[in-house]
Amino acid sequence: MGAAGMRSPSDKAAASAWRRLGRLATDPGAIFDTALKKKRAVGLLLLAALLVLFVVFSRIPKLGEVQDDLEAATGPQVECFQGFCIETDPDTTFLERWWRFSLTYLRLVAAGMTFAFLVAGAIEAFIFPGFTGREFAAGGLKGALKGLIVGPAMTLCSACIVPVSAAFRSRGASIEATISIAQGSSTLNLPALVMTAMVFAPMIGGTRILLSVAGAILIGPIAALAAGQLGRSLPVVPADEASPQPDGSTWRETLSEAGLAWLRSSLKYLLRLGPIMVIAGFASGLVIQWIDADTVSSLAGNHVAGVAIAATVGLLINVPLLFEIPLVAALLLVGMGAAPAATLLFTAAAAGPITFWGLARVMPKRAIAAFAASAWVIGLAGGLGILGLGALTQTDESGLRTRTPIVAESLVTLEALAQSSDV
Repeated sequence: MGAAGMRSPSDKAAASAWRRLGRLATDPGAIFDTALKKKRAVGLLLLAALLVLFVVFSRIPKLGEVQDDLEAATGPQVECFQGFCIETDPDTTFLERWWRFSLTYLRLVAAGMTFAFLVAGAIEAFIFPGFTGREFAAGGLKGALKGLIVGPAMTLCSACIVPVSAAFRSRGASIEATISIAQGSSTLNLPALVMTAMVFAPMIGGTRILLSVAGAILIGPIAALAAGQLGRSLPVVPADEASPQPDGSTWRETLSEAGLAWLRSSLKYLLRLGPIMVIAGFASGLVIQWIDADTVSSLAGNHVAGVAIAATVGLLINVPLLFEIPLVAALLLVGMGAAPAATLLFTAAAAGPITFWGLARVMPKRAIAAFAASAWVIGLAGGLGILGLGALTQTDESGLRTRTPIVAESLVTLEALAQSSDV
């Protein structure tokens, strides 16, 4: 057999790419000569527009909301923020607090859920129609790193990112890339990184960032290994399929078809995942009602058991984007140790019932179990690391940046109240 017949699929793909470039040089209109090319061009513009609108009208204002939450959480009298109160009103019942928090949670994530359903539909209808998402089919660390191209830009919490991750998975993305998209969005988005660095002391803030990077890179491959799919990629597209011939499609018929498919796909994700998100949101609200000052001081101190409890509680709740920051800040002021605080800061953001339940519809149950277990272990490792460093250096870090005006003022007030009560 001649040398030409011995060429590998990658060589054929490279030759096909050169042929496409040559055709574009002689006929620039060839860049939109197929329905798929037209759909992807419009889809990318649509995703960019959705992302800009979402960031401007939802995520930027949210930074101000988190600032208000921090003032409430670190004030001399701990107030309620986003439906959660550490010091509960004795006149309210358990069911009332649960109902109020759950409804507040669903209200806060409504914009993110809507954005996620629309993006998931656009991915299926415009970007990867007909199971063509081979760009994210790579497995192993390569697949995880590819997922990080998409995830952080989404700035969605661990619940709202589920439809987007599921859309990539249903269009051929590997387990590694799918989980990395979810982790990158919930733990490595820019607002979370900035607020973490501003509010918490370097030990806790730095640990949260390191755990987030480790989770985004390692959890996907671990889950794929548990499912027996580590490093498994879809076959390379043959050269003749990678370079489709002009199909004579018009812009009008192409966009009409893709637009209807977008609406159908978005509605499909709403009906498939919307009820799950609501049910799991109430489940998270139920778990979080057991968090109070007495529980925190007795169970979440700077010890191994406290770290393990924090890792577990974090994965039993789904919280809105950035909610974990004022939550942990408030818990630190009522007695939580720095080690469990760092653990909870990661696990509360990384995943929860909605995440596991939603992704279980598009990947094996063993992968979901490994996802949960590895997130728990990574969170636990971060807390134990802080315990170890604290024992070696003999330091007792408060966990909050005292030079942050809100925190500094609150700590001074709390110290004054403590001194006056002693007198």
